[in-house]
Order: sequence, then C-alpha cells, then structure tokens
Amino acid sequence: MIIAGSRGLWGAAVLTATACARSGAGYVTLSTAPGFPSGRFPDFLTTRHPRSFANFTAIALGPGFKAHKTIEKTLKSLLRQNFKKVVLDAEALKVVKNIKGALPSDWILTPHEGEMAFLLGKTKAEIQKDRISSVLMAQRKWGCVVVLKGHRTLVASKDRLVKIQSGNAALAKAGTGDVLTGMITGFLSQNLSSEQAACLGCYIHGRMADLWIKLGNDQLSLMPSDLVNLIPSTLAKLRAARI
Repeated sequence: MIIAGSRGLWGAAVLTATACARSGAGYVTLSTAPGFPSGRFPDFLTTRHPRSFANFTAIALGPGFKAHKTIEKTLKSLLRQNFKKVVLDAEALKVVKNIKGALPSDWILTPHEGEMAFLLGKTKAEIQKDRISSVLMAQRKWGCVVVLKGHRTLVASKDRLVKIQSGNAALAKAGTGDVLTGMITGFLSQNLSSEQAACLGCYIHGRMADLWIKLGNDQLSLMPSDLVNLIPSTLAKLRAARI
C-alpha cells in the first residue's frame, strides 16, 4: 500500500505507486486524498484510507501527503497492529519527530539532508559536514533502518553501515525520492529484509542515474518519470549481471 499524494501533489503518489509496481510488487494499492483521478491510472488500485492493514505486506507513507493528522493516526495504528514493513518518507518524517520511543527495527526512514536536519534538530550544514555521524545518530534514536539520501547515500541498520557507490547529481531533483520510496516498498513486498530492500533500492536508483548519463543524456535533464521508465531494463541487466 502506498499512502501518498494530495491535491496539487498527485505526482508524488503516482511516482511512488508506479515505481513500486515496476519493482515487482504484484498488487499496488494507492490510498490518497479525495479527488484523485483514478481512472487515468489503471496500473494500481485505489482505495480510501483503511482501518486495517492486515492484507498488505509493505506500506509506504508520506510522499506528497499533507494530512499530518491522518499520518499520525496511521502511524499509531501501524504500531498497534505491529505492522513490520513500513517506509516513511517526506511528510511522514515531520510527524515521526514527535513519536516517543523507538520504532520497529524493520521500519525504514528515508530523509534527505534537510529532513535529517529537522529530525535531529541540527542545521543542514551540520548534516553535510558529518553525514555518517548523523545517520548513525538517527538509527540509534529510532532503532530502525535509516537511509540518508544524497551524494553516496548511506543506509544504517543496527549492525551495519552501507555506503551506496552508485548515483550522481542528476538525482538532485524533486520527485526522485518518491521513486526511491516506491522501489524500496516494492522490494520489501517480495520478502527482502528491510536492510536488503533499502540497499537494493538505493543502488538501483543510483545506477539508473548513472545509466542515464551513459546513454548520452545531460544530467540536468533527468526527470523522475525517466527513472521509472528505466527500472525494467535496469532490473534485467542486474539479473543478467551486466551492471
């Protein structure tokens, strides 16, 4: 399930849900604000916000979703239901800061440097100065997997810190993070661990940006939808060990 989007920000919901489906999730259900033009997007299901999440294997919450009270209620409901595989991004990160205590270890936070600064009560410059210390601090504070996006994205879990070696400045554009959230959620739905899904999603996400340049495109021209369209061929190359 993808809980994302609001009026004026439908693109975040579409990018996340489509990337999730492209990454292999068998069924993708989008829960979003009223008014979403569901008839234009037949590749995933749409629904109102459910009370129970028992029928879902993985959930993404936050991209373009401005209803903070609904996010807070959803987070509390997921915690009560002991739901294991959750990816929190964008607007959901603003609510997480007010959650007391650690989150389930299988949950994943995906902040960029500005969002990490908000979460830790620091400046963006402080985060940039010591990204490793920042991501480890966030992991200790919330007890789950933390992805610090940016140049050489970092993935921190309880026992490991991974630096992603793929990616370039083409990813510094609004919407690319929504694609990453969808990809990670799609991989989570296929029985990968949270650490595996985060690392795989981040690597392929960066690798697609590298392939974009390799294909002769200028890095300034990459659009989030270009990443979504590159998922099938990139996965095929990875399976064939050609990348």
